[in-house]
Amino acid sequence: MGTESSAVAERLIASGTGAAVLLRGGAVVTMDPGLGQFASADVLIEDGRIAEVAEHIDRMPNGTTVVDASASIVMPGFVDGHRHSWQGSLRRLATDADLPEYLSITHDGVAAHYRPEDMYIGNLVSMLGALDAGFTTVLDFSHNSRSAAHSDAVFRSYRESGIRAIHASAPPNAGEWDNHWPGDLARLAEICASEELITLRLAIDMRRVRPVPELMSIARSLGLGIHMDGVMGEGSSDEIVELGHAGLLGPDVTIVHATSLGETAWRAIERAGVRVVLATTSDEQIGLASGMPPIQRVLDAGIRPALSIDVEIALAGDMFTQMRTTLMTQRMFATLGKTGSGTAAKLLSNADVLEFATMGGAVAGGLGDRIGSLTVGKEADVLLIAADGINNLPGGSSVGTIVQGSDRSHIRAVFVGGVLRKWGGQLVGIDLDSLRRDALESREFLFAKAGFRVGRDGLEGVPKLRDVGLLSYLGSHSDESA
Repeated sequence: MGTESSAVAERLIASGTGAAVLLRGGAVVTMDPGLGQFASADVLIEDGRIAEVAEHIDRMPNGTTVVDASASIVMPGFVDGHRHSWQGSLRRLATDADLPEYLSITHDGVAAHYRPEDMYIGNLVSMLGALDAGFTTVLDFSHNSRSAAHSDAVFRSYRESGIRAIHASAPPNAGEWDNHWPGDLARLAEICASEELITLRLAIDMRRVRPVPELMSIARSLGLGIHMDGVMGEGSSDEIVELGHAGLLGPDVTIVHATSLGETAWRAIERAGVRVVLATTSDEQIGLASGMPPIQRVLDAGIRPALSIDVEIALAGDMFTQMRTTLMTQRMFATLGKTGSGTAAKLLSNADVLEFATMGGAVAGGLGDRIGSLTVGKEADVLLIAADGINNLPGGSSVGTIVQGSDRSHIRAVFVGGVLRKWGGQLVGIDLDSLRRDALESREFLFAKAGFRVGRDGLEGVPKLRDVGLLSYLGSHSDESA
């Protein structure tokens, strides 16, 4: 993108939230079944929403900025169904960690030492990295706010990044905190009522400060959806069955992982219309429960899942990795099934995993009517993916190019609610030097408090897991260990 492109970016930035933008002549993947795909089409953004999608658009409101998208693929932004964003300052420090080591470093190690400013910078690093990777929305499963001030710092990071954030609020899993939760949820809900890009859900994880039915009642009294993380194994299966029998499951409940659940639990999930977020790389690499993400079981239940990053301390932070890993894992097991006596599963397609990465995440986060597709009237969360790079020439399937041929370097532009957040491969208005300095200072403070050191191959000085309740929870999900 040269001088002319820079001038376009300047106009987009100067025009702000209500700018009219015409994306002209790109290959368009709408993720809307009624619209489908276009080899070449225009997309009009007006007042922060998708105003029109057609092969050619003549109408241009006053002040419309025209963007030449002829060498790009236009698509909806990625939606991350579950990420622990407060850990942003810990990125890639434990890439070979198993579950005990992960817990030793995070919940059992540095988590208790987080100040509000550490929550702020950790989240800001995560949110900006997500935008750079094409995520326009992140479900932030936030389970380390030790006071209301910690939550306020997280909200500040959302606003400054410009991302669309779904704040899933939970208490810390270990260490001291001021017991502001769940009482503070009403205040957060009031704040979100005046926010354009931030919504709120109640999150349920390891620590159960009150019985789960009571927490679900609190969420519903405030009009909040419910996100349940760490749903795996026999204990989780029993809990899902009990909640189903009590009539407490429903489409407002989203479960994360869903690994190694029993058939009775899956039937309860199906009957109630519960949403599912897959954490494919997390299950497989860190080794959660059986380590086998339930991709096929989710599909057999007729559920269109979301995909998620989970933890950047150990895992990749882009959706391209999630899509390809999910696709290849399911197709590998489906192919293996052909050699047995059972009926082979239908192979996932590239279009399937792209749906999971967009509409699937939107629905799982309670925003399916607002984002996830380039549907007229929805909010304009839009990506431009480079289709003319050397690795994608001379051009083929748009969906295949996105899923198989692209990475974060191919993301030319990112719009959130019609506002430009990335252009020409660079985030807009970000002081990277300051960000690096603040993230490093925060990490050094936390590690000094925890007694950790960063060595050549990662972290040193990490003790064995002290709070065995955290590990046994994820192994057996017993109430005694929670």
